[in-house]
Amino acid sequence: MLTVHVLAMPGIMGATSTVLAGDPDISIELRTNNLREALSFRYSSQEEVLIVDDSLLAANPSLIASISELPCKKILVGRLADADTARRALALEAHNIVDEVQLAAELPDVLQSLRTPQAMPTEAQVISVYSAKGGVGKSTVALNLAWALALQSDLPVALVDCDPLGDIGAMIQDKPGATVVDVMHGLAHGMSDEKALQSLYAVKGIGLTIVPAPLNPQETDDVSAPALESLLNLIKSVHAYVVLDLPTGLTDLNLTAMDASSRILVLAAPERVTLGTIGRSLDVLARFYDEKLAVVLNRADSDTGLDLPEVSQMLHREIRHVLPSGGSAPVRAANRGRPLVLAEPKNPLAKALIALARDIVSEREGSRRRTRRWLVSRSLHAGL
Repeated sequence: MLTVHVLAMPGIMGATSTVLAGDPDISIELRTNNLREALSFRYSSQEEVLIVDDSLLAANPSLIASISELPCKKILVGRLADADTARRALALEAHNIVDEVQLAAELPDVLQSLRTPQAMPTEAQVISVYSAKGGVGKSTVALNLAWALALQSDLPVALVDCDPLGDIGAMIQDKPGATVVDVMHGLAHGMSDEKALQSLYAVKGIGLTIVPAPLNPQETDDVSAPALESLLNLIKSVHAYVVLDLPTGLTDLNLTAMDASSRILVLAAPERVTLGTIGRSLDVLARFYDEKLAVVLNRADSDTGLDLPEVSQMLHREIRHVLPSGGSAPVRAANRGRPLVLAEPKNPLAKALIALARDIVSEREGSRRRTRRWLVSRSLHAGL
């Protein structure tokens, strides 16, 4: 039995009640058009659903943050062509948006998806983001790819900053929770898997866990290959997708991560010196991981005098993915403490990374519509 609450004006309230009346597996408890009544209501479970009329949020913008913190799932009913509706959906951390015009057709499918969650795959897909050369945008790609995967899929995603001097934590400017070293120390000294997982930073509103690099540079020596293997085994056991931001160089740490990887995204930039270094590392990696390797050309539209065929020839490999320059937007987003795909989703780089995440999810999960994917695509279409 799915418990549903409705926070709506009379028109949406009546339409919603009509749609839900014929479903014997749904119980409607709270019906109100008063936001403060919804805020004071005692919700019994995080699996309960609150259907929210967007017109109420538009009239009471100061209460959106409070509604978003209610311990239940939210579905927003509004006009999908309205960019402001999409913005309020993101602020509400809505599980989905339902077009008020298509309410009767769309709401049953959305509620059904909540009652039949996707099964967790038996094997996590581990995606390493690597480059032999610094300054090619590796951390930006890793962070935004992980965030986009979490928005595209309802399955859990993890981002692990394996670079001892990594800056993923700084890029989101949030309390990082346990770092890579914290978890490694805990596991080495008998901490239970459950407590280790509870110590990790979970991004509010989406199924993304972030494990940042150590905050103290003096702790970098504690990031060892055996300890990383234990950490990855734990992370893989409860996440469907794991993105690893790897340091430069062919170290034991990187080889351990690559051994655990399903695919290795090797970032390059259209610069001759950079391509020479990356090409030599690809020659070595191909001996061990040839089937896993996928070259990603970042800032591919930069005016460097090298075109795609020339880059491919220099690396002796096909360019599997092409990413345009994001201009100053990635730095601007990082300065605001937000991923690019959330801060400026219409930026060319953000759109390319969202498309890459969509392809990865579709390849694994099939083409069945996912609520978070739909929310993002609707938001982008609305002009966020």
